[in-house]
Amino acid sequence: MPHRLIKKFNAAIRTIGRLGWLSVALIFIGTGLLTGCGGPSQQVITTQALSQMQAQDPNQKLQNQLMLQATQTSLTSYKDYQVGPEDQLVIEIFGQDKLRRELRVNGQGEITMPLVGVVKVAGLTPGQIEKRLVELYDAQCLVNPQITVGVKEFRHQRVAVTGAVAKPGPYEIIGPRTLLEVLALAGGFVSSSNAGAGDVVNVIRHQNAPDLAKVMKEGTSHPFAPKTETLVIDLRRLVSGQAPELNITVSNGDVIHVPFAGTAYVLGAVRKAGNIVVKEKLTVSQAVALAGGIDPLLGNSNITVMRFDEQGKPISITTNLDSIIARKDPDLSVKDNDVVVVEESSIKKALYLFRNMMPVSGGYSIPMAY
Repeated sequence: MPHRLIKKFNAAIRTIGRLGWLSVALIFIGTGLLTGCGGPSQQVITTQALSQMQAQDPNQKLQNQLMLQATQTSLTSYKDYQVGPEDQLVIEIFGQDKLRRELRVNGQGEITMPLVGVVKVAGLTPGQIEKRLVELYDAQCLVNPQITVGVKEFRHQRVAVTGAVAKPGPYEIIGPRTLLEVLALAGGFVSSSNAGAGDVVNVIRHQNAPDLAKVMKEGTSHPFAPKTETLVIDLRRLVSGQAPELNITVSNGDVIHVPFAGTAYVLGAVRKAGNIVVKEKLTVSQAVALAGGIDPLLGNSNITVMRFDEQGKPISITTNLDSIIARKDPDLSVKDNDVVVVEESSIKKALYLFRNMMPVSGGYSIPMAY
């Protein structure tokens, strides 16, 4: 055995002689660069290894795209921000230093300016407020006034992120924020290969969100849920950057729901709105039944199914549960990420409110409906 080792050593010496000590030094230096200064504890991840890691987690590509787009997408222009209660504005009029004001928008969405009085600003952008003030001052006391309006402090806005995200829950945001930014705040999508995100994002928005926020803040009970609208957004097109218009600005009170793959979402006048698992041959009538059925006090039989077609375009399919039961209309199949909306009856709402406002023990009761 020692004889063999001596022969191998001599062979190595002859090889070094042919290569030259400089080449050997370069080999050692290259080896050091590959292994790194940290020693054997550090590893170099090759392209093949990275591909294998992503192959093990099919949602990793989606997650990487989200984080990339969230950092690259330009922030929403603050000039497009719609002012609301509790925002603090800075208003300057060129050449009129005494008229400069820093004002907080009150609960009615108004500010009070010298010489012109109360001005309604809620729902207007800073540019629109500038135009409104120019019109007021020009008509009353100043000639061709130069006015600038800026937002010094943005009100805190609350949104909720639910579904297939890493950190679901409520989030406080300040100033204009985009859908991608809020999804990134929630940690992106869940990375489990068994329960990944689906193909859409649902943005559930109260049509009277400012009024709702005021009612909730004052603790006033409400007879029934306020009207909502649901924006169905193609998740893949959003995070890939192919359709920047889908990266909408998130509003106060929005609920951002990322359905899990293999699920649909049932909302509207049902007993238990939420996710349902899409099994083989699941139909609209079955989906409504899984959501507890139509609320007999508030709902009617009209149903709208929202989904994306093969080209990624949003489509709506209307049907009627009574017609399905009577076999006049086909019982449509429910697909992954469908949104099934059961229509609320305005007449039933009115009757519900009237019934619950009847005198009880000398008073009136307007309970909250869930």
